[in-house]
Amino acid sequence: MTPINFHRVNALVLRHLITWPRSLERVADAFWWPTMNLFIWGLVNVYLQQKTGTTAFFVNLFLGGLIMWTLVVRSQEEMGLLFLQEAWDRNLLNIFCSPITIWEFSIATIVLSTIKLCMTFFWMFFLAALLFAFSIFSLGWMLLPYAIVLMTAGWSLGFFINGLIMQYGYRVQVFAWTLTMALLPFSSVYFPVSALPPWMQMVSRYVPTSYIFEGMRGVFQHHVVDTTGLAIAIGLNIAYLLIGIWFFAFSFRKAQQTGMIMKFS
Repeated sequence: MTPINFHRVNALVLRHLITWPRSLERVADAFWWPTMNLFIWGLVNVYLQQKTGTTAFFVNLFLGGLIMWTLVVRSQEEMGLLFLQEAWDRNLLNIFCSPITIWEFSIATIVLSTIKLCMTFFWMFFLAALLFAFSIFSLGWMLLPYAIVLMTAGWSLGFFINGLIMQYGYRVQVFAWTLTMALLPFSSVYFPVSALPPWMQMVSRYVPTSYIFEGMRGVFQHHVVDTTGLAIAIGLNIAYLLIGIWFFAFSFRKAQQTGMIMKFS
């Protein structure tokens, strides 16, 4: 394996950072859609509190779940969109004809997705505190491991989706926006796993994000940290990340052998 050249990684990161302020799509992804989601869910919680006397626990449940789920969605979508952006610009083949390796490109996409994700996360934190008096930091020190696990889950999906696009082309690019929605009910973001049908509960056992959101509810409601669930989530995440990386590398080699990568030029 060729050693990673971080100068090339830095060049890829700078290329996108320079163009971001000029891209309305990027600004909308980072701020507009998260703002609308937070505003709508926040108003729903205000209504429930006024009409049904809903406690602060449910406010924490919905707004906390929304903000933390954003970590999964944005980390996955950014990996897919950055890959597709190069393909739409007919630049993907140029990149891989240069000394830049697939791993340098992947590291650059992870760095870029993390930068944009942090911007979105702190913007939502600011709005939630300003408009609805909610602080995600009420999770305490568990916020950091929970956030890392959720971001890693998004990266695992990102590698898998990019591998699919590499093998099958633009006809599967819709997965870059939709696959996380299929994972949402199994993650039990807004309700406990016990509320799911039995077969969905079985599937949720193999979804690392479900352990994180169950753990969040335990912290919000009982101030109890589920270290066992966190350990299971970390173990599943490591396994899925390694599988995702392997699948992406396999798809890249296959695209080179079959000439599929030429269709992105």
